[in-house]
Parts: sequence; structure tokens; C-alpha cells
Amino acid sequence: MIKNVENNLQDLCSRLGSSSLLNGDGSGGRRGDGARIVKEKAARQPLGGDPMFHKPKNALYKTVSRRRFLELGGYGAAALGVGSLAVGMNSTIMATRVQAASSEDAKWKQFAGSKLTFLSENTPPSFAIRDNIKAFYDLTGIEVEVLTDDLPVVQQKVGIDVRAGKADYVLNYVQDKPIGSPFADFYADMTPMFGDETLPQDPEGYGDGSWVENFLNACGRFYSAEKVIALPYDAAIPVTFYRQDLFEKHTKEFEAEYGRRLEFTPDTTWKHVLEIATFFKKLKEGGADVPYGYAQHQGSFAWTTQLDIQRLMFSHGRWTDFNVDDKLGSKTPGKTNWGDEQSIFMLEQFKALADVSHPDNLANGTLELNTVYQSGNIAMQVQYHEFAASVEDEKTSRAAGGKTAYAYCPKGEASWIKNGGEAVNGTNCGIGGIGINKNASEQLQRAAYLFAIWSTSKQLQFDVLKGLGGTPTRKSVLEMPEVVEAKKRPSKMPNALTFDVAYGIGIQDPNFVLGPKIPEANEYHSLVASETQRMLTGEMSPAETAESLKSQIDELNGA
Repeated sequence: MIKNVENNLQDLCSRLGSSSLLNGDGSGGRRGDGARIVKEKAARQPLGGDPMFHKPKNALYKTVSRRRFLELGGYGAAALGVGSLAVGMNSTIMATRVQAASSEDAKWKQFAGSKLTFLSENTPPSFAIRDNIKAFYDLTGIEVEVLTDDLPVVQQKVGIDVRAGKADYVLNYVQDKPIGSPFADFYADMTPMFGDETLPQDPEGYGDGSWVENFLNACGRFYSAEKVIALPYDAAIPVTFYRQDLFEKHTKEFEAEYGRRLEFTPDTTWKHVLEIATFFKKLKEGGADVPYGYAQHQGSFAWTTQLDIQRLMFSHGRWTDFNVDDKLGSKTPGKTNWGDEQSIFMLEQFKALADVSHPDNLANGTLELNTVYQSGNIAMQVQYHEFAASVEDEKTSRAAGGKTAYAYCPKGEASWIKNGGEAVNGTNCGIGGIGINKNASEQLQRAAYLFAIWSTSKQLQFDVLKGLGGTPTRKSVLEMPEVVEAKKRPSKMPNALTFDVAYGIGIQDPNFVLGPKIPEANEYHSLVASETQRMLTGEMSPAETAESLKSQIDELNGA
């Protein structure tokens, strides 16, 4: 066995003799030094220990065990790569030095032979990248393992990895508040790599003007305007989905009772939504073959419940949970605004809307709610625009075939505003970015940067939109002639039917609300969801709910 190891090491030495072994700072040693270092360190290592690969500076990684090294046999060197280092459970890094004057091809291929891991939510862009990862490999020579799961699972795995000081997942899906807010300090600042002449660069750049308005703020900046920790990757922006065919069919009955047409316009308010939901419920209880008028996002995922409530609250006077910069957030948000007159009154309206909505409200998370809509059991929902592709699928949706129209989120009702603010079409979002684990070595971060800029490039986003119904984040994609054409029926890219209202109105100021971006964001979401759901079941009144939220949130933030 020992003889086999010596033979394998000799083979490794001969390979390394013609190349440089990376030192901790990313520089190469003299020709042949790598072989001498590996051979001498392996010779000092007792049986049962680990081969003494040089540890990269400021990196935490798991070395290959001696048992695993022996199992690799003569392929051990090839598996690790010439001049490579084991970093993380599934990652390796290998680099060839480049200069500013090097060719673009050399800059893209400087980390050829490396392997990266990308942990992401199971979104269309992630599936598309996973299925077409060979294109990135052909461009860079870097192998990427794309791991996908539900967002709560991703959130947990990311938290365990970064807080333990590890980099098993070098690249992470940074969903704005559930992942970015609590873990922002664990991600590398990308700004030093923007414009680095030894790295390839996206010709469109990375500034705010390259992305849809507010996207970079949403997932890239946390607590500081100076750092960017993620590049916008995909988007979920709520718009109103409604059954235009049912609205037209029942408009005369509605007009007779409410004195206006049954329609949805930019000036349709939340009070109107309450009236529409009440109207459909009354028809249904009277024996008519109609769906319920509306349903809320409740279910078990606290964040989407909080987003549902936040839209209603912000629409009325632009009410926010804390008096802080809504886009950057704050690590010390201070006392919450829950418990004020506006919040109590709006909880009363939220409860009133729940009382006339679909009876399975508390079980309807975002995915379930869309299923209820597609099955024809509700006439209207405020839903994320990425779901349009599934709604327009005539094989699975009863709401397809031109029956569904897409509009702005409802506007605030002037008579419901108690704080003197303006009525807006309150719209929030979930913007997923790609971030780089700061625990990784500098060279591994640079290799990961190549993947981050490739996966957020114009062409790739367009390909995802065409193939799987993606949600572009770069402005340039929205301006492409094929995308402009797809915004009209019949559309080859159904998500584009929502782009005018989602990107053109909802995400724009003054309609846009992002926060609260606070370190305890997930605990905050849980409190809002649990207390409001108790209210909906009749366990607490709106006033008691607002006061309970104020007390618990202030305690959570030490205010």
C-alpha cells in the first residue's frame, strides 16, 4: 500500500514539476517547488493522517482524508488537478496567472480545473443553469455543482455553512431578506472585482443602471451603500391576476349593487378588492356557480405571509415597520411602528378581507394559492409575476387562454389612511441574487465571480426566459425586440405579459417597499405571520394583535 502511495506521489510530483503550486496568497512558487513540497509533507505524514496540502490564506476547507486519497489510487492527482487545493466539501481551486493584457479567453480560463458548488432555490434560472452548465464549463474549464432546494431549506443550509466558518457552498442564492439580511456580513464584497483588469467583465457593467430599478438595492446592498454582496439573478414581483372573463360576465350584477363596473384599473383600491371579494362570496352562498373572489397568502412560510400584509400596509400612507432607510436596512432599527393607529386600522381591514376570502386561506401559501387560482376556485389573487407562465399553460390551468389579465397591485384607499401619507400601489418583492461565501479563499472567490457574472448576463437571462419562463433582472433583456413582442398576446414567453405592470410600475418608487432589512428578519417574519394568523382565527382582536407585535418586536430588537 505504501509503495502504491509513493508511486502515486511520484506521478503527482512529475505533473507538478512543470507547473506552479499555488501559495496561500495566490502566487506561484518556482518551477518544481510544488512537487518537492507535496513529497516532503506527505513523507512526514504518519499512516492514518491527512496529506499536508498547503492551506490557503484566510480559507477554511476540509482536506482529503488519507483513506480517501488511497481510494483515489493513481487518479488522486488528476482528481485534485495540477496545482489544485481542496477547498470545502465539494470544491477545488486551480489557477493560472493572468495579466491585464492577457486575452479574454485566458481570463475566463484562468481557473480551469477548479470546481465550485452553487446552492440555490429551485427557481427557473437555477434549473436552466443546471441543465446547461456545460456552456460555462466550455467557457471557463470550471465545473459547477448546482444544488437546488426549497427556499427555507436553502436558508438553513446557508446559515449553518457560513456561521460555522465554512465554504462548502461557495456560491449562494441570496434572497433579499430571508438570506441577505441575517447573513450579509458573511458574503464577499464584489466591488473590488468590478473593473479588475485581470478578470473578465460584463460589457453592461454592474451599476444600478444595468438592472431593473431597485433590484441591486434589494439583493446586493445591506446596511451599507458601499458594498455589493450579490448580483440580481431572478425576481418575484407581485401583480394582480384576475379572471377578466368572470369580471365581464358578472359586471351587471355588480353594477346594480355597487354602482360601478366590475373591473380592475390602476386606481382600483384595497377597499374595492374587499367589495369584489364580498360580492363573489355572496353569489356563491346564493347558489351561483362562481369561485370565491379572493384569497390571501397564509400557509406555513412566514416570509410570504409578511409580504402579503406589508403590501396592504404600505399602500396606505406608505406605512413601514420601522423608521429606517427602507432599501439599505439597519442593524439597529429601534422601536417598531406596530401598535400605531394606522397599523391597528389596517389589521381590521386585513381581517375583513380574510372573512370573505377563500375558506382555506390559512393553508394557502404562495404555491398553494396559485394552484387554487389555476383550478378556478378564486377569481383574483395578488401573486408573483413569475407564476404567469404556469397560469397561461392551457394543459394545467383553467385560467389560461386569455381569461387572466394582469394589473398593478391594488392602490391604497384614501379614507383608510390615518397617518397623512399618500395612497400608492404598494408593491414589494423577492429578488434573488448570487453571492460569494466570504469564508472561501481569495482565489476561490475570484473563480466564483466568473460564475456570478456569467449567470446574470443578458444572453443567459434571455435564454432562461425563452426556455423556462424566467424573470430577467437586466434592463437590456426587457428591451430586446423578442421580449417586447412577447408582452402582447399570443406570447411565446408568458411571463412577459406581466412585465409592464411589474417592472414598469410596481417596482418603481413611490410604489416600492422593500424592508424591513434587519438582522432578525426571519424572526420578525415569524412573529408577524403567527400573530396575524391568530387574529384571523379569532383568538385576538386587531388591536391586541398590533400591541402584541409591538411588544415582541421591540424585545426582539432590544429597543
